[in-house]
Amino acid sequence: MSNSTFTPIPAIAPGRHLAPVALGAPGPEQKIVFVQCADWCRTNHVSAWVHFIEDIDHTGDEFAVHIGSFLNPGKPAYSLTSAVGADPMSSDPKMRAAHVIVGDAGSVDAYLTPDMADQVAADLEQLAAKIRENAHTARLHNAAVVEEVVA
Repeated sequence: MSNSTFTPIPAIAPGRHLAPVALGAPGPEQKIVFVQCADWCRTNHVSAWVHFIEDIDHTGDEFAVHIGSFLNPGKPAYSLTSAVGADPMSSDPKMRAAHVIVGDAGSVDAYLTPDMADQVAADLEQLAAKIRENAHTARLHNAAVVEEVVA
């Protein structure tokens, strides 16, 4: 085989794989191309089609914490989510790099560098400790009130 008929396939970077991407609205004009996708990306780039290759984003598994309220059972008062993301075609180098996205259903997402995400996690751990402390205080108060009623 001569070199003129051989088309080399670029090497796939470590931590990446080739993923199909649907370009254009579903229909006869839609094209399927393959792009390097981060191994942590869980986006189905075929069902989540984009018009242009520049619009491809990568998003990892989302984790959510739902905080309910006894005043409105069955519906969370707050939902906080977190996932890894990257926008490889962004003009912002922080958006191109893998970053952490934290958000809730009712506001703008927070885009965090890994260092920022570590600080937020530390702050949330302190909040969790305070919530546990408040739960303990509420239990003690409620137990005291029950004892007063029984006595």
